[in-house]
Amino acid sequence: MSKDDDKKIIHFPKVEKHKALKKRAVKDAKKADNAQKALEDKYRAEYRAARAKELSGAARSSAGGKVPFINWDKIPPFTRIAMGTFLLVQIILSFVLSSANKVAVMYYFGFVPAMYTGGVDWSWSALISPFTTLIIHSGWMHLGFNMVMMLAMGVFFERQFGAKRTFVFFILCGMAGNAAYFLLDFGSTVPVIGASGAISGLFAVAFTIMIERGMMGPEMQKRGALPFILLWTTIIIALGLVSSDTSWQSHIGGFLGGVGIFNLWKKGVIRF
Repeated sequence: MSKDDDKKIIHFPKVEKHKALKKRAVKDAKKADNAQKALEDKYRAEYRAARAKELSGAARSSAGGKVPFINWDKIPPFTRIAMGTFLLVQIILSFVLSSANKVAVMYYFGFVPAMYTGGVDWSWSALISPFTTLIIHSGWMHLGFNMVMMLAMGVFFERQFGAKRTFVFFILCGMAGNAAYFLLDFGSTVPVIGASGAISGLFAVAFTIMIERGMMGPEMQKRGALPFILLWTTIIIALGLVSSDTSWQSHIGGFLGGVGIFNLWKKGVIRF
């Protein structure tokens, strides 16, 4: 047999060598397994340390108040400014002004439809009341609810579209709420106050986006936002009929205004 023919023959290792190779393979596999386990143990230890630090911080917060309940630095700028303004105005109304002056502020700087239709005497404040009404609230409970909603909806919207667009959208939805109140009760002498209409618009957009992205489940994503819009509109009207203190017109105007403005914006009909 020539050397060339010998090269063509596959030579299997001897039994002893085969056992040695097998033993080495097992040893390498165990070594790799041990390395993997060591890495997993390291990750677990790091997670436990981070979690312990987090819990320790929460404990210090509860005991000494070193960590704020709301971290204002994490809230986007417009939402933070809006919430701060709501709070500042309410503090002035509650602790600085007399009861008579508080009522006057709500009347002249809230939105009164009759002031535009001749039902009551005209006041220069009517020029700015469609805007100032958005930062005035009837009491701490009203303010608290709108603060929570503004925090949730404002942060969601602003992180998606930025501070400038959030500001413009907030104002437009607020104006839509005022317009609905005017059209449905143009002779009313009762001022509507609060950011509820504007926040309702942010709420409409936030849930529309979540439905479109499947964040509310595949079934809702398949059906689209229309069933939600119809359901929420019905709920708003029902709540308004039950409670005479709630301006359902402003809520529904802001909500539907938000839906309409958002869709026009997506289609490029309007830009801001």
